[in-house]
Amino acid sequence: MTRFSAMLGTAMLMTSTVMVAESAFAPRGAQGQPYPLQPSSPRIDRLVRAPGMIEGTLTRVDGRTESVDVSIFLGLLGKTLEVGRDTLIQVNGREARFADLQEGAKVKAFYEERGAKLVATRLEVLTAPS
Repeated sequence: MTRFSAMLGTAMLMTSTVMVAESAFAPRGAQGQPYPLQPSSPRIDRLVRAPGMIEGTLTRVDGRTESVDVSIFLGLLGKTLEVGRDTLIQVNGREARFADLQEGAKVKAFYEERGAKLVATRLEVLTAPS
């Protein structure tokens, strides 16, 4: 037997031993079947879809789609947020409307992930454009 054959045989024996051990120690249900994968808990889902916040500049305010682009780091990074009727908009600490948003304004935007969309829950205009 060559040295390679001996090493290959040893590797195969170790692999099969690990596979047998895994199946022997796997949790079993009432009828001896492995437990199915459990769906993630709501607590984990909440962590994955945690609300977000971005602070930057409004680089685009689109009245047609009612969305805004908030950019950071010289406009190279940012997010597009949809603005709905339940979005709280504040300018200088007072309640405002979508029409009051202006490109160039500094904002703090709070949002939620809803499917593939980022939906603004609150937009706070920190400074008006100069």
